[in-house]
Amino acid sequence: MIKIKRTKIAIIISTLLLCPSAMANDAYDVFSLGEIVVSEQTGVRDITIDNTMTAEQIELIGAKTVADALDYIPGVHVAQSSKGEKFLTIQGFEQNKVLILLDGVPYYETNYGQLDLNQIPANIIAKIEVVKGASSVLYGPNGMGGVVNIITKKGQEGVSGDIQASFGQMGQNQESATLSLGKNGFSLFATVNHRGRDAMRMSNNYEPVLSKIKDKYGDLPKKMVVEDGGKRENSAYESTNIWVRGGYVNESSEIFASVFSLNSDRGLPYNTRNNKVFSGFSSFADISEYKDTGLDLSGLHRVNDWLNVRVLAYHHMHNDSYDSYDTPKKEVKLATSSYSDYTAGGALFTDMQLADWNSLSLSINYKNDVHKKKNLAYIDTDRSHDYQRSQLDTISFSAEDTMTFGALNVVAGIAWHQQTVVEDSDKDAVSGEDGSDTVDPMLGLSYTFDNAGLAYASIAQKTHFATFSEMFDDTGARHDLKPERNTSYTLGWKNDLSHQWLNSIDIGFFYHDISDKIVSTYVPNPTFPDADLEIYQNVGTSEYYGIEISTISQLSDNIDLSFDYSYIHARNTSDNRDSDYFRDIPKDSVTAILNWYQPWLDINSNLRVRYRTDILIDERSGEWEADTLTIDMGIKKAITPQFSAYFNLNNLLDESHYEGYGQPNEGRSYEAGVKYRF
Repeated sequence: MIKIKRTKIAIIISTLLLCPSAMANDAYDVFSLGEIVVSEQTGVRDITIDNTMTAEQIELIGAKTVADALDYIPGVHVAQSSKGEKFLTIQGFEQNKVLILLDGVPYYETNYGQLDLNQIPANIIAKIEVVKGASSVLYGPNGMGGVVNIITKKGQEGVSGDIQASFGQMGQNQESATLSLGKNGFSLFATVNHRGRDAMRMSNNYEPVLSKIKDKYGDLPKKMVVEDGGKRENSAYESTNIWVRGGYVNESSEIFASVFSLNSDRGLPYNTRNNKVFSGFSSFADISEYKDTGLDLSGLHRVNDWLNVRVLAYHHMHNDSYDSYDTPKKEVKLATSSYSDYTAGGALFTDMQLADWNSLSLSINYKNDVHKKKNLAYIDTDRSHDYQRSQLDTISFSAEDTMTFGALNVVAGIAWHQQTVVEDSDKDAVSGEDGSDTVDPMLGLSYTFDNAGLAYASIAQKTHFATFSEMFDDTGARHDLKPERNTSYTLGWKNDLSHQWLNSIDIGFFYHDISDKIVSTYVPNPTFPDADLEIYQNVGTSEYYGIEISTISQLSDNIDLSFDYSYIHARNTSDNRDSDYFRDIPKDSVTAILNWYQPWLDINSNLRVRYRTDILIDERSGEWEADTLTIDMGIKKAITPQFSAYFNLNNLLDESHYEGYGQPNEGRSYEAGVKYRF
């Protein structure tokens, strides 16, 4: 049972009944070449739990980034890391165990295997597809917990676009411009987006706490308050994002090129629970650079009626710099740690319609990961070093076959993956200790009943290869790790109903059995005897299971309600574990979105409620969030067919909770803006 307090139930119900909601009607074209799984060729979406969020829905909830949008998808929870990044968990899996794709291209930095989801602006997104459990083998490895494919927009016929600006408290601002062009098969889509703030406002209910301080450089006390409320300390933020895509389409072929630059610099909000200061590193820091740039090439050729060939090539770069300071006042800069990473690769797909009842897709994926890190220490110069380079190669071969026998759909797939360590901190890898490979099979069934919807079941083996951060410890030594393995089971039912109060329902059960789990352990540090050294080993096992329920109701011609519930049982079953539980995984999650259009005033409005229970914040201290409740609302008024104004109010109740260890949430905030379409 969900443990909602009576007062919170009253607030949710009364607000849902009293508050209206908003729909967006922007025209756009979806970049279909960004979809790895082609719906005409495979029925994999019918055999597992999947969710799709469209551009209209993203604008409806007032999302500014992909992190804002994903937090409304069932089974997904967005939290904040100690580095100030927004990251997700899906059905209990951390983000580096989830395959994040940007138009079918893996999107991550090579050291930790994940990137800040706040880095991707919402105004470039056409839709987000989230597939859990037995996802297609065509995606490649490292999607152990599922796949998130962020599919962007492309230019459409004619000339169109929009200009938008908004402001909020404490210097919050956003400005963006989008242009779409299309003629005679040629198209162009371009957007520029700027976001900034002077500070983040904290909840009035936030209570300051003492942070533990481990100071090996100065003379800070062992405990002190680093965040006293009001304006969040060191939370200034600024980002500028540019995205351009051009292409040409005719009856038999499509070719597109995309370039992007996602660039931000920000202060690092101080951890309220635990901080460290050393001569070469400090948790009192700024992220002076956090930049992602990329070039993607995509192509499709329809060879004949039964064969399509698709190609994908990409080169993504990530640079970030971490500036460490001596105290929260940042009087002395101690060091700057910098990463310079890139991922380059490509994929070839063949989609074959072998018969009316049978289609087959084959793929080859290759990528080359390079991680370079350097450290410039201003106080203890012995801690400085120039760039050290490490390199991984990953290759995959996969086949996926879909067979349809009347109402029965059968999907079978198999993939072989291999990861090879090519270079190890400027040294060639030792032969025989440099690679690992796996075979991932998958089988799924779905059956469509005449009046009872669609039932589905699937089983799949999934692989996660170790990241650079897991292979290497702080001394530079490399530890050979086997891939993590997950056997995933899914069983579900979905149905479109004619009842006014329940238009559709989707119920899915899942079970994940993880072996060779890569977990961190602590051993004495040979360089600093009074400190522990964190290393990773294949000593873990765990299991996750649960249920997801999604419904949509058209309450009247102008009012609709979506309701999602998920339950996740995530347990660490490893020997010598610190805890039975995992961080940042809510046990129960409830999301409700009420939309109301008022035609006499031409006003769209919305109410959004999220409630979550039993979230572990820190394993060692055993700190939990018993429950969190967030209520947001928005209203949008069309002043002319081209010009509109909107207002969003977030965290209406000014609730205070933690979004991650030592990372309190933002308090009540508002945003007012205007948008002009042409």
